[in-house]
Amino acid sequence: KWHLGDAPDFLPPHQGFDEYLGIPYSNDMWPMHPDLAGLEAAERKKRYPPLPLLKGDANQVRVVDEEVTPEEQAQFTRIFTREAVGFIHRSASLPFFLYVPHPMPHVPLYGSPEFEGKSAYGRYGDIIEEIDWSVGQILAALKAAGVEDRTLVIFVSDNGPWLSYGKHAGSTGGLREGKGTSWEGGVRIPFIARWPGVIPAGRVCSEPAMTIDVLPTVAGLIGAELPPRKIDGKDIGPLLRGEAGAASPHEALLFYYNANDLEAVRSGKWKLILPHTYRALT
Repeated sequence: KWHLGDAPDFLPPHQGFDEYLGIPYSNDMWPMHPDLAGLEAAERKKRYPPLPLLKGDANQVRVVDEEVTPEEQAQFTRIFTREAVGFIHRSASLPFFLYVPHPMPHVPLYGSPEFEGKSAYGRYGDIIEEIDWSVGQILAALKAAGVEDRTLVIFVSDNGPWLSYGKHAGSTGGLREGKGTSWEGGVRIPFIARWPGVIPAGRVCSEPAMTIDVLPTVAGLIGAELPPRKIDGKDIGPLLRGEAGAASPHEALLFYYNANDLEAVRSGKWKLILPHTYRALT
């Protein structure tokens, strides 16, 4: 999943990536979107075009599948895992960056037959089991390529569960609300980082950080200069390394926005919720 613009100039090969395989936006943005279930096929296609699978590089991005089917979506996790593993083996002799944003577990949920019924949590659980398998395949590829101890691996979600989809959405663990809101259930997500010999094993960090911090953190690790524009993220390398006294580099996090409306501010253990409307999910 890319979802940062589907026009050619906005696709990954024109944003710094050498290779790309994926869909240009969410896997539900197609004629089979749940909200269109009661409409005729022709009417559904007026609302959303068929979902394409794209592949290419800076020279050309081509459509390898004009109309992805549910059966093909069921293979997405395996396809992208296979591509990721191949990339690692091709790239292990040089420094590399690999970005694997699986379309799952975004709804609609599709998983391969190999994982059907694997989880006691139903289809959602099966999908998570397959993503867990995918992570294992990628870590095994790093080890086989001999770069396991020289690679920072980050596993992170983009938002809380989409609670309006019930059993297809996962759990907030008791936090308020879910995806699409600025309450903790909507924005607090897992962040797991692994770098043998650099990041202490089993350490839990309670300092607040955001995914906007990944770019400046990686830049700091490799000695790269940041782009000549304002970057909202901060280097959280000391937090990852477990340095004594390390704290969030943010005086306050002002990024709980809905479009242009600021809904909340986080500073240390305090969070200010500003008056706003939101879609109640629980």
